[in-house]
Amino acid sequence: MKAAVALTGAALALTASTAAAHRTAVACGSENLGLETLSDPQRNLVRLRPRATTLAAINRLAPPRPTPATRETGFQRRVWRVRAQIVEYKLERDGGVDLVLYDGKRSYMTATMPHPGCLSARTRGRRAIVGARAFFEGLCGPARRSWRPLGAVALVDGVGYWDDPRGQDGHARNYAELHPVTRVRLVAGCA
Repeated sequence: MKAAVALTGAALALTASTAAAHRTAVACGSENLGLETLSDPQRNLVRLRPRATTLAAINRLAPPRPTPATRETGFQRRVWRVRAQIVEYKLERDGGVDLVLYDGKRSYMTATMPHPGCLSARTRGRRAIVGARAFFEGLCGPARRSWRPLGAVALVDGVGYWDDPRGQDGHARNYAELHPVTRVRLVAGCA
């Protein structure tokens, strides 16, 4: 019964956030959209079985320069699992949901759940990506255009991604991200 309620809530939240994103015209066009949605030509190089790590370890990685437009690094070819506090989250212009993760010490990182409408037919792990977002918003509430504080602790799985420095909130020192998120498991918080 509890699982059915959570699943129903997740479906309703995804519907609400999808409707909100559509009202503001979702723009999926990013030069790295394939990497961000696991639909790039090298998507089959990504190991989907998550490897546990820490935000601090990811923050210590040397960032590649220039920022890669293909899956050039081992970090980009794996799903990573981190345990972190989700400090806040927000609905972005492209309909994606950005999570700001914090390890309770000094390390931050962004994890992103793309809008389902931005996932192509080639997206690998599509069901997991859509399900992670539905689960999260179903229990924690739909993302909004402004930052929504949270404080929940979760295990977050996602594909390694290198972003360009552009002043984003809650970024890792090296601009490493988990993008797309493939699973969220709440440890504490959000009902």
